Amino acid sequence: MISGFEPQMTEAAYSIVEINDGKVFVLQAPRAKRFNPLKEISLGSMAVSHICNEDVADEPPHTDFRLPDSVEYLIGHNIDFDMAVLKNAGVTHIPSLICTNAMANFLLPTLESHKLVSLLYHFHRDIARAQAKNAHAAIADIYFTELVLGSLIDLANNQGHVINDVDSLYEFSQIARIPTHLSFGKHKGEAIADLAASSEGVGYIKWLLKQDSVDPYLAQACQQALESL
Repeated sequence: MISGFEPQMTEAAYSIVEINDGKVFVLQAPRAKRFNPLKEISLGSMAVSHICNEDVADEPPHTDFRLPDSVEYLIGHNIDFDMAVLKNAGVTHIPSLICTNAMANFLLPTLESHKLVSLLYHFHRDIARAQAKNAHAAIADIYFTELVLGSLIDLANNQGHVINDVDSLYEFSQIARIPTHLSFGKHKGEAIADLAASSEGVGYIKWLLKQDSVDPYLAQACQQALESL
């Protein structure tokens, strides 16, 4: 959970999982702890998390949070953003990052939405109908991510990838970081290679590469598509 444009933590949650034989095993159930972000929580953040200033006034400052050096991997949906929040808290230990959002975009490039709750509805409709109202509660999001991760691993293995343990999961997630399809804009869902095959598409890709905010992995995919012409 975060607060404002310079994201700072109001609630941290985690679980400990093991990847064994392509399955996700929860070794420690989700736990959560609230923190004081040391600034006013924005209305937008309140609307998402339902955490208000008075809820965290007596909690420890977010700068007290530390990530144990023993943590080798962090798994999350848009995990880079979570890591940015941790860095703003003063965390200097950076584990290997595994992004379920990148995996979902890679495995299901034409799916209408790759948001966490959208994927929960896609893979686990009954659970989503019963529990998605708790979305953005930190512990609920951890649970949802565990479910979606397991389904993504199954899908990846069914598509011919090999994910048996956390090391192979990380290797696959790094491959998935480089998108094959666009996930936004007027060309959402289109293959980057197909775009590069048309003059209009080439123009759009070149325009995209000039944007300061372009994701570096997307930029890499676009550059590779242009170089392959």
